Amino acid sequence: MCDYFILSKPRERETNRDTQNQIICLSEKVYILPKNNITYYMNHGLFEKDLIEWCKQFCRKDQNILDIGAHTGTYSISLSDNCKHVYAFEPQKMTYYALCGSIALSKCKNVTCMNVGLGSEEQVGIQTLNIVSTDGGGSSLHMNHPVLETEEIEIKTLDSFNIENIGFIKIDVEENELQTLQGSQTTLKKSNYPKILFEMNRENPELLGFLKDLDYTIIPIRNCNNMFLASHP
Repeated sequence: MCDYFILSKPRERETNRDTQNQIICLSEKVYILPKNNITYYMNHGLFEKDLIEWCKQFCRKDQNILDIGAHTGTYSISLSDNCKHVYAFEPQKMTYYALCGSIALSKCKNVTCMNVGLGSEEQVGIQTLNIVSTDGGGSSLHMNHPVLETEEIEIKTLDSFNIENIGFIKIDVEENELQTLQGSQTTLKKSNYPKILFEMNRENPELLGFLKDLDYTIIPIRNCNNMFLASHP
């Protein structure tokens, strides 16, 4: 299997100028990450690295996992060795391209990337995504922060993909978790209600009530004040 390298050429240089080229050889897992956070990555490694490691206990080699709101693929790549297949959903175009690049450079053959957002039946179609940062994080269908720009994205329900044999789901969709789950009820039932790691940045009784109606127990995750695990009996 071929390893990869990155040929970096200064933007102001012509294509046929061979000065200041940089070649970086890649052979292991590769994460394409936002440059504006480079100091953090250099000093601390991946965001939520301990949480990612913790999630490996919920992955099985004979089951699929879902990464909903995959960003550039830190969860998808890190968990791909621990499951049968990863389905990664990322609606924002440039972030999706970085996700695909990370997957390709990491040679993860068991990851499928999809450039769609997930939501409820009522949200299906073309919706406006509010982009609130330059690193692809925080983008939302809901307006909770100053908006830098907007992008038209496609929304589908998870049920429309007919994915089965799911053992674990991670959801980080910036206030659209409830709607995502509303469009996933058949999928959850077919997979015997897998564990769900989800983000909740504010009190959301509707989301918690929906999960409890499906007999999920909500478990706060230690040292992560906005991340929770939904576990079914």
